[in-house]
Amino acid sequence: MRIVKITWRDVIASNEWEKADAITCPNILSIGWLVSEDSETIKIANTLDLDDFEGKAEEKPVPYGITAFPRGCVVSVEDVYIEG
Repeated sequence: MRIVKITWRDVIASNEWEKADAITCPNILSIGWLVSEDSETIKIANTLDLDDFEGKAEEKPVPYGITAFPRGCVVSVEDVYIEG
């Protein structure tokens, strides 16, 4: 599975007495194994079960800790390369 770095814009809300232009959406960085992607959503896993400890999966490795990103929030997706 590919390891990817996803830069995405987060939604933010404020309950303070701030002017609207003082509120900005921050860019956030997440790294994980790419599970799936389509025109609407990109999903990554933060953990892989290499042995399928539950014995229920059709394919190994089994991804867990899934984060789903709406495409509209994603700024970029880049491959991460690990030597070794």
